[in-house]
Amino acid sequence: MQNENRNRLIKRGAIWGFILFELVFFSIAGKYLSLSEGAFMDVDNMLLLLKQSAPIGIIALGMTIVMINGNIDLSVGATYALAAIVMLDSMTWPVFSGLGEWVIPISWVLALFAGLVLGAVNGLIVWKTGVDAFIVTLGSMLGYRGLVFMYNGEEPTSHLNWTLVDFAEAQFLGLHTATWFLLAVVAGL
Repeated sequence: MQNENRNRLIKRGAIWGFILFELVFFSIAGKYLSLSEGAFMDVDNMLLLLKQSAPIGIIALGMTIVMINGNIDLSVGATYALAAIVMLDSMTWPVFSGLGEWVIPISWVLALFAGLVLGAVNGLIVWKTGVDAFIVTLGSMLGYRGLVFMYNGEEPTSHLNWTLVDFAEAQFLGLHTATWFLLAVVAGL
């Protein structure tokens, strides 16, 4: 009985021990081996890493649900890219020219709708044809990437709305907007 409890404790604590080891290692290595003035484990650096990893974290949370159901979606990166292109480009559409900064929430809704439609297409194909999700989403990943290149003309996106950039860089209670979105999605699950 005592061996079972010890093994269970080791299994549960192994990941936390590894995380603690990484934190200690990077603190020491960052302090003594860093080429810059600040340490890696600085609070500002950790907040920046959290801000930069928020989109990947949101995608990972969605993928976690898909993987719990026994599937996988390889097209999430291409779907994210296509939704981002729709969001940025829709801000310049003539139909929205009179809205000013109110075009931003409409563009968000259009981007979410684009992601919803692309995900629904994948799900519908997997459901109706019985083809494995790995194969379907591998093909749709290539197709969605092609749509991004076609839609954007193989050029970098330059349709930035600076109000949107300011919103993305804004901070509330010391956390950036992207971090708050990540926390909201985590709380919603």
